[in-house]
Amino acid sequence: MIDDSISTSSRLRLSYATAILIASSVTTFLLPLDYTVVAVALRDIQRDLGSSFSDQQWVINGYTMAFAALLMAGGGMADIFGRRKVFLSGLTVFTLGSLMAGVAPSILLLNLGRIAQGLGAAGMFSSSLALLVREFSGPKRAHAFAVFGVASGLGAALGPFIGGLAVGLGGWRWAFLLNVPFGVAVLVLGILRTRESKDPNATHLDLGGLALFSAATLLFVYSIVTAPQIGWTNPVILSALAVAAVLIVIFVFYELRRNYPLIDLRLFRNRTFVGATTVPLVLSFAFWGLFLYAPLYYQAVLGYSPLQAGLAMLPFAIPLFVAGPLGARLARILSARALLALGQLLVAVGATLLALVPLGAGWQTFALGGLISGIGTGLVNGEMSNIAISIVPADRSGMASGINSTMRIVGMTAGFGGIGAVLAAAVTGSLSAAVGAIPTLTEHVDALAVTVAAGDISGATSTVPSALHQQFQQAAEMAFSSGMRTAYVVGAAVALCGAILSFLLIDRHHRAPVEEPAE
Repeated sequence: MIDDSISTSSRLRLSYATAILIASSVTTFLLPLDYTVVAVALRDIQRDLGSSFSDQQWVINGYTMAFAALLMAGGGMADIFGRRKVFLSGLTVFTLGSLMAGVAPSILLLNLGRIAQGLGAAGMFSSSLALLVREFSGPKRAHAFAVFGVASGLGAALGPFIGGLAVGLGGWRWAFLLNVPFGVAVLVLGILRTRESKDPNATHLDLGGLALFSAATLLFVYSIVTAPQIGWTNPVILSALAVAAVLIVIFVFYELRRNYPLIDLRLFRNRTFVGATTVPLVLSFAFWGLFLYAPLYYQAVLGYSPLQAGLAMLPFAIPLFVAGPLGARLARILSARALLALGQLLVAVGATLLALVPLGAGWQTFALGGLISGIGTGLVNGEMSNIAISIVPADRSGMASGINSTMRIVGMTAGFGGIGAVLAAAVTGSLSAAVGAIPTLTEHVDALAVTVAAGDISGATSTVPSALHQQFQQAAEMAFSSGMRTAYVVGAAVALCGAILSFLLIDRHHRAPVEEPAE
């Protein structure tokens, strides 16, 4: 009788564990999917809603900014109010935000929907990891986290293809609406088959730190997104950057005086932790910043459809998924600094090859550079958090994981905005040199360059005199290609600097912890 009771209890626990693994895996599949899938839809959004270049950047950055700003707080709220409550609340907000973005009649409402998606995503992601830890232990936990990581890799790898398929068949709105049925299904599963858990020792939420960090992040992102249109020396941009810097300084002093800080800055006293933490920042900037603009090139310059652009991105995306297991094997052989430096070095090599591609070349010439940079990112994508967590004491592992995840999102936000600024500046310079001497275009070059940088070359061409259409279109295509080449050079330089920093800062004896094989 007792054995029967134990067996029934074990099956019940397995049922709860299976449910949260399914729910967590589906949501972590949707999160990277939600920024890669949108990259293919940006050009159609611009055409349909008449959005500017900065508006398009906010479609990406509104999501990632809200995600980054609330991610650290999400873990604290989950510990205090309940991980199940925060997970289900985040999933609800994410699903409603997806619906709002999908039916938005204007770019403003679309971006508000994207911000809601980011807020919900932060709640889902920060609490889903804690729920997995609650339900799994030992080798089964390693297996659960492996499934969790595979789901994330699949979301990133399949995003461009799914986006191209959705946009090609149903229009850009389906890039957002496809989240809704998945969100509703997981919400029902979560309500029926997940259990609540809290941290009994967690009683304080650092609202002051959250406000300071969020305000600084918002001002920084606003600056790098808006500056290409109004100029980096504009008083508004300079003021926003200055205030963001001041807020970060205040944030540092404020956090050092808190008993329960949003981010425990004392962890950064360990140079190995600093070296490991720069990796997600660098890779997100160098790889994802370039990854998200490539579909614009394929559609604007080569005239690809959204589906063709999504397929052309597969050499970049598939290695993210395939190289993960290889990275886990290399972690058994190489030191942590060698593995992380190798990944960033491969991204630098791949970006350099992309920068050497002839202007106006087809997607095939991008395949090798995309493959190498994708392999470099895939090798360390799963090991970054593992290494960062292994450096700190066990009771700080949650904080270390949160910092690592936040750096990924901050790096992606800075990368998309920063690479966008580089692209816009390079397009403006190239276009001015090519057509700036034509009297009828001289006064409009800057405005035309903004439209071209947004990927709407045909739209910009339609505004110039018909006699200049062919000349302007050729110049615009070359300007966009030149801008992408400059962006790849910047990405390569950032990745190379990251590889050097990792190699210099991380202790040469430190290795990533190796889990025993799961059953």
